[in-house]
Amino acid sequence: TMTLDAVVRQAIRRAPCSIRTLARDVGVSHVLLAEIVAGRRRATPRVAMMLARALEQWGDRCHKSAAQVRTTATRLSKESSL
Repeated sequence: TMTLDAVVRQAIRRAPCSIRTLARDVGVSHVLLAEIVAGRRRATPRVAMMLARALEQWGDRCHKSAAQVRTTATRLSKESSL
């Protein structure tokens, strides 16, 4: 089982944006996230929950954007084959 620190570090590294952008969406300092990644600070449950919420919002936005792109591309593909 991974520790909270390890899970949070991995999530920060895998985020689809910079640490600064992620920190802004999480509502914490980018320095805090960078220090957690570097192992100089420990992740608290509060920061972890805030991070999870921000990542879920990113996921929702990305999923909706992907669906719009797919729908438009499919429609245009069908129109061009007529």
